Amino acid sequence: MKTYCYNGLKVYLRPTTYANNGTLAIEMLCEDDDEFYDVITVNLGSFLQSEELAFVDDNNLPGIGQWLESNGIAAPTGFCQASGFCKYQLYEFYI
Repeated sequence: MKTYCYNGLKVYLRPTTYANNGTLAIEMLCEDDDEFYDVITVNLGSFLQSEELAFVDDNNLPGIGQWLESNGIAAPTGFCQASGFCKYQLYEFYI
């Protein structure tokens, strides 16, 4: 398990899947106590979501997309999808 520094905390990422469609979901947990921090992806029910592709929640976690890129965890695909008043960018994950 690889750990990272996020907002001054040591965290790790746990890939899982969304129950309704089996696509990639990424949870962030604190390393010290395995406490749940947040889910960094959103399930938009898009046909583009897969086992490697997921929409990133930059709206509730500002800067998370850049953080993923700078840590070599994921890269943007260039595709965005709107849901309500928010836009979510699709990322390819390397974990």
